[in-house]
Amino acid sequence: MKISLNNVCRMAFVFLFLCIVSTAMAAEEKKEAGVVAQVNGQPISSRDFDSAMEVAKQQFAGLGWQEGDNEQLQKMKNLTLDRLIDFELLYQASQKEKVTVDENAITEKMAAFKKQFPSDAEFKDFLSTNSLTEELMQTQLRRKMAIEGLQTKLHEQFTAGTKVTDEELHQFYDANKDNIKQPEKVRASHILVAVEPAADEAAKKAAMEKIKGIQLKLKDGGDFAQLAQESSDCPSKANGGDLDFFVRQQMVKPFADVAFSTEVGKVSDIVTTEFGYHLIKVTDKQPEKLLTYDEVKEKISTYLSQQKIDEQFEAYIKGLRDQADIKRMLPAQNS
Repeated sequence: MKISLNNVCRMAFVFLFLCIVSTAMAAEEKKEAGVVAQVNGQPISSRDFDSAMEVAKQQFAGLGWQEGDNEQLQKMKNLTLDRLIDFELLYQASQKEKVTVDENAITEKMAAFKKQFPSDAEFKDFLSTNSLTEELMQTQLRRKMAIEGLQTKLHEQFTAGTKVTDEELHQFYDANKDNIKQPEKVRASHILVAVEPAADEAAKKAAMEKIKGIQLKLKDGGDFAQLAQESSDCPSKANGGDLDFFVRQQMVKPFADVAFSTEVGKVSDIVTTEFGYHLIKVTDKQPEKLLTYDEVKEKISTYLSQQKIDEQFEAYIKGLRDQADIKRMLPAQNS
């Protein structure tokens, strides 16, 4: 399966920076032999790149990338290096813009991080294992917060200068009507007798006998909500089993298939899912419908505004790149 790494990298931008433990500003890192790029003379170490790649691999593995896909791996490496270059450019820009960092906030963040460890000894073990010191972590926090400060400043500037016209709103609405639909919805209540998929046959048999007993009570005129309150293993029993309105994708397939095919007011036969055995009562349905312009106007405006802000930010990054002295030293097929 091929994945679009260009789009994924944008989503990973902030997460990647939060996860890597970079020490690029430390003097000892400048002496490190492995350098994958230089940005206005500032090195990006192979250590930082390798850390970032580990994070990228974890993210992209969930999107279909597999070890051995060398073509996608090379794209991942190039795009990861691009992001590290962007981080360095943004940090340098933050210094030119004289973005200040609250030193008290750094102290508080470090203290909060250290509290995650049961003891000071374990925190020191963490530092030793990762070849870190508290000073290096504080340096990286300072860089991160400087970049965040610059991004906040830029966002305010771009937002102030961004306007979406009525014409743009109407054009977007008319061009995207197929995607501006409220999907079909069902309101249903259910009674669940829980049983694990890996349960033994005896447990499954007992659960099935229980749900069949409830089913008989319903056929004899029992009240669904009352039986749900008395017998269901789902937290919804507090509301008589009511799940409110939901779209098909919100439920596991066997449950959704039955709920959306059952008539309003009817109770389904026993439905088996990974959670156990269900009886489903459909109480209302809403067909798919096109949302009106007035219903989605604000959402469209927010979307288009953010799109324009993103474009300005990308243009800002491009401007930094165009003016910078960037030397990439990552081998074309570095593995």
